[in-house]
Amino acid sequence: MPKITYFGTEKDISDAIAALKQHENLERMKATDARLLIQQLIDQHHLKASIHVNGAGVWSKERILKNLEEIMKSGTLYDQDQTKPPILSHYFYQFLHTVCGSTAHVDIHGWIHKYPTVEHLKKFFKCNEFGKLVIEWIPKERADAREIVVAVERTLFPFQTYMKTRQ
Repeated sequence: MPKITYFGTEKDISDAIAALKQHENLERMKATDARLLIQQLIDQHHLKASIHVNGAGVWSKERILKNLEEIMKSGTLYDQDQTKPPILSHYFYQFLHTVCGSTAHVDIHGWIHKYPTVEHLKKFFKCNEFGKLVIEWIPKERADAREIVVAVERTLFPFQTYMKTRQ
């Protein structure tokens, strides 16, 4: 049985609890299946609370892919106008350095300095800071994160099939 915990404002937590409560069998599911269902609910209901299963956060696939789309259009993770915030969102940055095998590099700006372009991001997904494909770094029980990485790889490497089969 997965242990589900919530973090955020009182309203965000109550919204998340209400959305998850609609699925009575959630607490009886295998943790990997629960993570995938919660990920769908996060995206479907645009939940803002941080929801954890067995101590590890469940990630919004929609938010990360939407930000990746912006990055792909720009070609960089930063805005040329330095007065504007980076194109890489804080949410995607948190995913990269807490799940994908990277260090924080002090903050989001340090991470962007290390990986400033789409080409650098591609190289990172092929070989993270521990010398592995990102998908190989993420434990199988983190099904939501693995699902995101597969989708990111499909976007970054649309003509390469070797990465798509590594689910």
